Parts: sequence; structure tokens; C-alpha cells
Amino acid sequence: MGIDPGFHGRLTAAAIERIAQMKDQEPTRLACSKRVLHLDMDAFFAAIEQRDYPLLRNKPVIVGGPVGSRGVVSTCSYEARRYGVKSAMPLHMAQKLCSTAIFIPPNGRKYVHVSRQVMSILQQFSPKVEPVSVDEAFMDVTGLARLYGNEIELARKIKAAIRQQLQLTASIGIAPTKILAKLASGLQKPDGLAIIKQDEIEKKVFILPVENLWGIGKATTKTLAQMGIITIGDLAKYSEIKLKKVFGKNGPLMVQAAAGKLDLPVLSLTEIPLEKSVGHEHTFWNDTADLEEIRAQMLLLVQRVGRRLRRKKLQGRTITCKLRYDNFQTLTHRTSFNRHTNNEAEIFAVAKELFHQAYEDGRKIRLIGISVSNLVPEQNDVIGLPFIAEQMRIKSDEQLYPAIDKIKDTYGEHAIWRACNFEKFDEE
Repeated sequence: MGIDPGFHGRLTAAAIERIAQMKDQEPTRLACSKRVLHLDMDAFFAAIEQRDYPLLRNKPVIVGGPVGSRGVVSTCSYEARRYGVKSAMPLHMAQKLCSTAIFIPPNGRKYVHVSRQVMSILQQFSPKVEPVSVDEAFMDVTGLARLYGNEIELARKIKAAIRQQLQLTASIGIAPTKILAKLASGLQKPDGLAIIKQDEIEKKVFILPVENLWGIGKATTKTLAQMGIITIGDLAKYSEIKLKKVFGKNGPLMVQAAAGKLDLPVLSLTEIPLEKSVGHEHTFWNDTADLEEIRAQMLLLVQRVGRRLRRKKLQGRTITCKLRYDNFQTLTHRTSFNRHTNNEAEIFAVAKELFHQAYEDGRKIRLIGISVSNLVPEQNDVIGLPFIAEQMRIKSDEQLYPAIDKIKDTYGEHAIWRACNFEKFDEE
């Protein structure tokens, strides 16, 4: 068994030593079935706030913004969950369920920073770490149990490292596939640990409700129930051909997932495909027809989009503007450049034109969104600009935007913003 020299820096010294002791063993003795670990941080945002502010500990904490806003619960502590509060629940409903809850606005910058610390810890155990979101990730741990005695000890060491370094808890599931590993991580939350071996799938998984399976929501669960499919075992044994008639190509995939046969690879950061789009949306506190207020918010959204594109070293060619009226009617308009860009002035110019194409004068808007798609890795060559952005081109953009990014990296996202000094928004 060879050792990748670039891998040493991501493994503990003890792990490297154990690999070295094993490298001369016969390959057949090292062969093993695929094993996937799923880590899910417990009540991540709320747990971070409780860690940083001791007065919040053991209190029902809801992260999601002011009580009177139209937002939803991002995360809530387990103390709040005892009252029935859940993620994605409207804030006003959460307050009714838990009148003693402490509401806290999200601090995205802090949560992302802690998320990176979590992922860094995981990469000390395996080079195959695939972040799924800010608070969860998959790891390919095939064969790693031999380094730590068994899978339970491996999981315990990961959990202990997170607890010691970050004072947070995580739940871990280990199984033959990604979907079953994610299911396992949720079986004993919080601070849980569940192992599912290949020969235990029928005993441990088939008895569970079908909605426990990743990707099966309320609507799908209802349709499956009408077909007599109640448990994961029912789904695993169902005809793929019959499900394909109802769910299309997803039907057979659902059966394979339930049976533990859908083998999706764990992708490291360098293997993850490019995002399809980068975008941001904003829901106004009160519905508004004030074009200056809308313009200012669009400018903020564009700056966030541009910054994310540059962070990920991406450029896009298609700009989309989304708006939702006060009656929830939603419109989207899009257009494409003849080249790729992450220049905020160019994106804003096009977004403004798209807005005017979609907007009916005088109507109140509830939500506005801007996104960039058709993404490619960042390119340094500059070709002719679209005529619509030409007059707004800042000659020193190549130095300006990296400088702004550096200021925000150092002093926070709100340290600097572009002023609303473009031409009048309502001028056609």
C-alpha cells in the first residue's frame, strides 16, 4: 500500500505510522467493502451562539432574525425543538410555539469560519471529504477503521477532535453508501453515532419510514403511501419498472437507494463539479414599490454575487433577475453576455435592464433576486465589453475588486460597500 506524499500533512502522525506498519501486508488482506461516513453538526448555528455566549446555554435559542420579520428559522437549539420548533418554520409560528425563545439574527461570516474549521479537522482523517453544506459532510473511510481499531473508535476520535478544538458536538453515521450514511447520522441525534453494516441493512434500515430516506419529501411520501409503500423495506422490494412509470428515471434510483445499492462516489473538493449558478435573494421587510429602495438592494445583491464568484474563482455569462410581487406572482428574466464575467458593474447594468423588462410600474415587490449562471473557471483575458456596461467600466477593476475583497476578508462583510452612485435607476 503506497502513501501519497501530499497526504502526510493532512494525517496525524499516529495514523501515518500505522499506515507505514501496514504497507507491506498482502493487498488481499487490505481489501474491504466501501464505507462512507456522514457527519452532521448538531444545531450548528444555535450551538455556535450558545458556545460564544454562555448566557444562552440551556436556553431555547432560535437563529433566524427578528421575531416580527418574514424570515424562517435557520437553526434552533434542542431546547427550542422540544416545543416543536423546526428549521424552515416561519418565525412568527416559532414564537407561538415557544414564547420564551431567544431570537438571534444569523452571523453567516462566523458560521462559515467555523465550518471551515470543521472541514479541516475531517481532512486530518481522510483526503476524501465532500462538504454537503455548511454543517455536514461525507467522508470516504474505506479501510480507515483498521488504523483506529474499528469504525466506532474512528468516529469517536473525529467527534472528540471537534469537541476539543471547537467545543461543539456532531452526529456521525457510517454505512455502505452515502444515502444510508446520512440516514444513520440522524438516528441518534444529538451527539449520536450509528453504524450500519452491509448485512444489517434489512434489520436496521428496512423497518424505518420511507420519509427517513434522503431526498424523499412530503409529496413523494404521500404518493408512495398511495402505492402501498410505507417503509424503506417496501420501497427496496418494489418494482423499478412500476416506479419509473410514476417518477420517471428517479423511480429506479429510489429503489436502489432504499436497498443500499446506489453507489454515489464521495468527491473531494478538487473533484466536485462547478456550481451551476451563484445567486442571492432578498425579501423586503415591507412590500415596496420604491424604486430607489429596490435599486439599493439590487446593488447589494450584485456585490454579494460578485464576491462569491471571485472567491470561487468563477465567471458567468448568464444574468438572471427574479422578482416576486406582493401577491406572490414570481417573474424571472435572463440574458447572456458574449463572454464570461464576475465584474459587478457589468452584472448590475444587465440586472437593471432585466428588472425594467419584468417590472410593472407601481406594483409592490416582496422579493428581489440576482443570479449568475453558465459558469466557468476564472479567466484573465479581457475581450470587448457588452455595450450596455461599457460606459460604467471602471478602468482599474482588476485592482479594485480584489482590494475590496481583501478589506472584507480582514474586517468583515459589512466593512465596505459600493455607494449607490450609478445613474438614476428609473431612467430607461
